Amino acid sequence: MRVRAISLGQISTLLIVLLLGLPILSEAGVFWTENFENHLTPNWDTSACGGSPADGCNAAISTDLVHGGTYSLKSTFLASCEVAGCGSYYDRAIPASNEVWIRFYYYTTNFTYYPVTVTKLFILVPNANGNQFYFSNDFGDNRMSVAVGNNNNFQVQTCPNGKVDVGCSYPPNMASVPFSDNQWFCVEGHTINNTVGQSNGTVELFVNGVQTVGVYNQQTQNVPAQITLVRHYVQNGLGNRYIDDLAVGDTRIGCSGSPSSDTIPPAAPVGLSIR
Repeated sequence: MRVRAISLGQISTLLIVLLLGLPILSEAGVFWTENFENHLTPNWDTSACGGSPADGCNAAISTDLVHGGTYSLKSTFLASCEVAGCGSYYDRAIPASNEVWIRFYYYTTNFTYYPVTVTKLFILVPNANGNQFYFSNDFGDNRMSVAVGNNNNFQVQTCPNGKVDVGCSYPPNMASVPFSDNQWFCVEGHTINNTVGQSNGTVELFVNGVQTVGVYNQQTQNVPAQITLVRHYVQNGLGNRYIDDLAVGDTRIGCSGSPSSDTIPPAAPVGLSIR
């Protein structure tokens, strides 16, 4: 058996992690993280603002409220937004994937969700003619839902309530965690595209580590589509909204201090010698 020599520094670091029960972080499965400490461009496409401003238009990089660091992404919703919409959308690419996890921290002040239709937040956008996954608050509800659909492509689906339509809404069905002002919430969304012709798709949502949406064995796609873009969307509503510490990958990323964090220490290493 080959014995590997390691340094005293490596041993010290490992012992500290083991004694304190700290999670060992891995970058595997995380496409990118975004804490908004730098300009939005070039990682985000802000051309929908006109002129591609480095820090966006609405939403924009802000120091008003942060979850970590110095900056967050602030969206301002005016009364006019509830009639004609306001703000813009920004896209950021991810590697094409059938499975996507998105994690972000969410905060509002004096916020009212649009009662007539939806207040969109993030959209997972596919290549080809696939359906999109919308993370939004529907018809004034302060609980987040997930919707699947793309009106341009007319992919007829069978929704959980038995309705057959080009779009399905997946409201909370496992627990209720409503959003309230002046508090940070950690939101985790998880989608798996079904294999074409099979009912094996998944839609999940967790708020502060509590699963609020769980829908399984779904046909969300009828073409072999993969998610390739994450879109941040500002549309209907009233008040201010902040996003911070956004991360996207194909495995669960977790929330710091929530049950979704991996706090189980690893087993003690064997077969090591110190020289």
